[in-house]
Amino acid sequence: MKKSLLAFALIALGFTCPVKAQFGSFGDIPIDIDAENFGGTGDFFSASGNVQISYGATTIYCDNAQYDPNTRDVLVSGNVRIYRDGNLITSERAVYNLETKEVFAADVKGESNAFKFAGDSMITLAGNAFTVKEGIFTTSDSAQPDWSLRSRKTRIYPKDRLVMNDVKLYIGNTPVFWFPYVWQSLNKENFYRFTPGYSSVWGTFLLNNYTFPISETMSGSLHLDLRSERGVAIGFDTEWEDGLKKQNWGRFKSYILDDANPGINETAARREPIDSGRYRVSLQARQYLTEDIYASIDITKLSDSLVMQDFYEGEFRLNPQPDNVGSITKLGDDYAVTGIVRGQLNDFFDATERLPELALDITRQPFFFKKLFYQGETSGGYYRRHFAENPLFEDYSATRLDTFHQWLYPDTYFGWLSVVPRMGVRGTWYSDSGYLEKTTETETVTLADGSTATLSNTYDRLVNQGSVFRPVFNAGFEASFKASKVFEDVQTRTWGLDGLRHVVQPYMNLSFVEAGEEGQQLLQFDRLNRSTQLPAIDFPDFNMIDSIDNWNILRLGMRNRLQTRRDNATINWLEMNTFFDINFERPDFGPFNPDGGSFSNLVNRIRWAPLTWVNLTLDCQLPLLDEGFTEVNTRFNFFVNQNLQINIGHRYLGGNILFQDSSLLDFGAYLRINDNWSFSVREQYEFTDSTLESQRYELHRDLSSWIASLGLVSRTSRRGNEEVNDYGVLLTFTLKDLPGVKIPLSFDPSGEGSSGSGKNR
Repeated sequence: MKKSLLAFALIALGFTCPVKAQFGSFGDIPIDIDAENFGGTGDFFSASGNVQISYGATTIYCDNAQYDPNTRDVLVSGNVRIYRDGNLITSERAVYNLETKEVFAADVKGESNAFKFAGDSMITLAGNAFTVKEGIFTTSDSAQPDWSLRSRKTRIYPKDRLVMNDVKLYIGNTPVFWFPYVWQSLNKENFYRFTPGYSSVWGTFLLNNYTFPISETMSGSLHLDLRSERGVAIGFDTEWEDGLKKQNWGRFKSYILDDANPGINETAARREPIDSGRYRVSLQARQYLTEDIYASIDITKLSDSLVMQDFYEGEFRLNPQPDNVGSITKLGDDYAVTGIVRGQLNDFFDATERLPELALDITRQPFFFKKLFYQGETSGGYYRRHFAENPLFEDYSATRLDTFHQWLYPDTYFGWLSVVPRMGVRGTWYSDSGYLEKTTETETVTLADGSTATLSNTYDRLVNQGSVFRPVFNAGFEASFKASKVFEDVQTRTWGLDGLRHVVQPYMNLSFVEAGEEGQQLLQFDRLNRSTQLPAIDFPDFNMIDSIDNWNILRLGMRNRLQTRRDNATINWLEMNTFFDINFERPDFGPFNPDGGSFSNLVNRIRWAPLTWVNLTLDCQLPLLDEGFTEVNTRFNFFVNQNLQINIGHRYLGGNILFQDSSLLDFGAYLRINDNWSFSVREQYEFTDSTLESQRYELHRDLSSWIASLGLVSRTSRRGNEEVNDYGVLLTFTLKDLPGVKIPLSFDPSGEGSSGSGKNR
């Protein structure tokens, strides 16, 4: 029969009532000790058989217990289990003080969040925290953990953090890294990744990346990379994010190495001499100062123009020329004021510097009359066009003031025809203007043999023409209407159709612009760049201020949508947008106009997503009405089943004077073999020169606490008639300390090199 050991404690204190009671001096929560058998000798009382000690959120189970009324200690032993706030700690013996509620245990084992641990001893701290000495921590379920952290002392704050001192990282039974201090959040992702491999541009390499939380809102990454052909590199990255909607964020990256072979080049482009001291430092951040004012910064300092290509290839492909800009923005209900400073910290890149610029954007809003709307933009600043070091072009600069105002009168006629006429004016003042002309300079030099020779150098020289004011008048209108028809009898589960509605929307957009100065005679800051796409013909969508020219363009198009019902919502089953331009007066954009006819290419954009596991996109331009070029971009994604995914893409470009002809096939697939194994492949083949440009094969293995990926990659490019090959082997181990890591992992030998996980903002 269960009795209360608390009764014996009460007797020792002078009480005689044999019932469960509350120790007033111990707090307001009663402490109960129940067992099957009780006994005692002298001042000590004992209990055995299914002993249970309860106090608040702490419950202790054991085989035996002894109580010392002098010290208020309860000594428990035999199959001890301590439950504290959902966490279980087991031990062979422990001491629980009824007055301080402190627990001291020896030879402990337990769990806290994703971690399992064991230690020589444990003692509780204030709140729910406790300290483990000589502890071993792991997320592995195996009796022989494949990895562990072993610390001299660890403070555990359940559901919050671990704080470790004198920590060693073990792979199996082998120590591989030592940390004097580790702060591990139990709410954030944390991992250690080491990547051995071989690359023709790096040699044999070992990349080490340890990511860890710094605070509740900040994480950090340490990099130690070893490359036999390039040397040792170190780096440190941080990321942070806070705010109610996490609108405040930032990331800092640094990387430095003494490159043993900076001249290694396995690309099609030739390389200039590069110093061995190479580095990258970058900072991107956004911070709200008030609810409607925020500041942004995006700066990158590089040692040379190729350091990103050599060691951050993943980022280099997305942004080969990083920006250097800072801004502060004030947001209003119908306006935004932005101050911008853009400079160029890297002299080997071209840039348009704004030193500074102030801009006011006014969104479309009612203007006096109910149906009349107004929108506008005004900006001013000092601008400098900076060309790369040792340029063939001369730098130029000017102060520019620009203001744009436009009025619109949208209305619906006959109950179905939408018409939006518009009219706008723009004025732009330049403190200096001019144009570039070819100039040849000669120089006489003395040769080693005493003879002389004449050298000539041709470059573009700026011809200044003084200040200028350019007025611009624009007008036009948009018109469109919609018609639809419903086909309720279209029902098929195979293609996900529950009824079908066809919506057709013909539209037209007439744009007329009359500019007071030829665009080519103005200094080009905000200018038109090379592109295969038709530029916008409306303001302010057309934002290349200095390239504005006279034009009279009619854009005709047709939108088609097939819609169906799914999950109590209307979805677009198929979308198609077809349009072309009629150039009554074609703008002169100089060398950036590959289509010189009166009619533009016929543009067709198709998005087809009949089911969640299959989708097709098709963007094409065809010269059906006039001279031009051909471009067809296709992408098809198909989930065959839960274990197989296939994606195929193709890009064809021909007859465009701005770009080289191309017919590039991109194929990728991912196969999940079973719960532990998967395989992925990606290949790119260029038909124009019969070159298999890229091959990538990866085998992935889930190792419980780790994910291992073995990959092979090969790239081929052409440098004139010479074929250049870049190849590598990569073995990646990623530690999973928290759930949610998925495969396949990305495989990019260059991109893996210390780029961190970063966010694209």
